[in-house]
Amino acid sequence: MLHGVIPINKPRGMTSHDVVFKMRKILGMKKVGHTGTLDPEVTGVLPISVGEGTKLTEYMQTKRKSYHARVTLGYTTDTEDQTGKITDKSDVSHITDGEIDRVISSFPHDYKQQVPMYSSVKVDGRKLYEYAREGKEVERPVRTVQIYSIRRTSEIIREEELIHFYVDVDCSKGTYIRTLAVDIGRRLSVHAHMSHLIRTASCGIGIDNAITMEELKEMEHEDAVVPLLEILKDEPVVDIKDDEFLFKIRNGQKMPKSDIMESVEDDEADLVVFTHEGRPLGVYYPHPAKPDEMKPYQMFNIQEAMK
Repeated sequence: MLHGVIPINKPRGMTSHDVVFKMRKILGMKKVGHTGTLDPEVTGVLPISVGEGTKLTEYMQTKRKSYHARVTLGYTTDTEDQTGKITDKSDVSHITDGEIDRVISSFPHDYKQQVPMYSSVKVDGRKLYEYAREGKEVERPVRTVQIYSIRRTSEIIREEELIHFYVDVDCSKGTYIRTLAVDIGRRLSVHAHMSHLIRTASCGIGIDNAITMEELKEMEHEDAVVPLLEILKDEPVVDIKDDEFLFKIRNGQKMPKSDIMESVEDDEADLVVFTHEGRPLGVYYPHPAKPDEMKPYQMFNIQEAMK
C-alpha cells in the first residue's frame, strides 16, 4: 500500500475529481484524494494524496501555492477568465508599462478579495456557481488572502486593442488568481481577466517534480510517492524511544504540553510530529479548550512499513 502524496501535472480539460478517479484505476486503490481543486482549463501541480496521506489533506491545503498567470487588459468575463462570456470592454490604449508595474507592486501582503460568482463557495447553503448559472445575483463574501510575492515575468504585449502580460504569484490558500487579474484591471481603471493559468507549486512541491499520469503508468508507483515525513518536513519531529511514552502516543492519548514541548526546540510550534524508528506515528496539536494539553491532529496506521 502506498502512503503519501503523488504530485501530478494536471492536463487541461480534466477536473480534479477526474484525476482522482483515474488515479484510483492506475494505482488499484480506493484511498485516493486531492489537496485542492484546479479548474479544468488550469494545468500544473495537483498533489494527489494516497493511503495514510489522505489524512493530511486539510494540512496540505493550508500551504502556500504558486502560479504563472497571463493577465489580459481590455475586457472582462462573467467567469473572470478566458472561458466566460464577455461582459464589459475598455479602451486600454492609454495604459503605460510603468502604470502596470506600479499596480502590480501595489498589492499588499494582506489582500481583501471578493469571491467570484463562478466558484464553489457556499452562500445560504448553495454554491455560488449555482446562483450564477440561474442568473441570480447574491452578495458574495470578501476574504483576506495573502500575496507573498507578485512580479511581472514577461514583456507587455499590445495587440488587437488588448494588453497581455504574465505574472508569477506566490500566495495563500483560497486566493483566486482570476479575481487578482480583474483587480489589477480595476486598479488601472480598465476591465481585465485571467487568460491563462498554470499552478507551478503546491504543498511545497514544484512543477519540476510533478509527473503526468501517463508517466506514472510506466514507472514503479512507489518511486512517485512523496512520503509522509517529507510532507511534514516543516514541523518539529520527535522520535520516541521511551516505551511508556510510545504506548501513550500510539494510543492517541492526550498529553501534557510540557511533556511534549521539552523535546522540541521551537516551543511555539503549532504541530509536533512523532516517529518511532523513523516511521510516522502521528501529529499532535494544542488542545483547543485546554491550553496545557496537546491532542492528536492525525494518527497514522504503522502496521505497514511507512517511511
